[in-house]
Amino acid sequence: MYSCLSLCILLIGIVSWVPYLAFNLQENFAALTMILNPIGFFLGALSESKFLALGNLLMVFSIVPVLVFVYLSKGYIRR
Repeated sequence: MYSCLSLCILLIGIVSWVPYLAFNLQENFAALTMILNPIGFFLGALSESKFLALGNLLMVFSIVPVLVFVYLSKGYIRR
């Protein structure tokens, strides 16, 4: 049960980046990764699935490289 919930939260975290990266929409769906994926990490640890726990933990910290990529691609940060 915990692994299914953790997998669903991981997929929600991945899908929440799609409007921001692919469709160039400045919506706050990406903030879901900061709220849901720590819960998914905890559920992945409870289910003893290292893959799900690590995947959710990577999604928590994915906000930094994705925001840097978006800011570089939009020209907000000059190289």
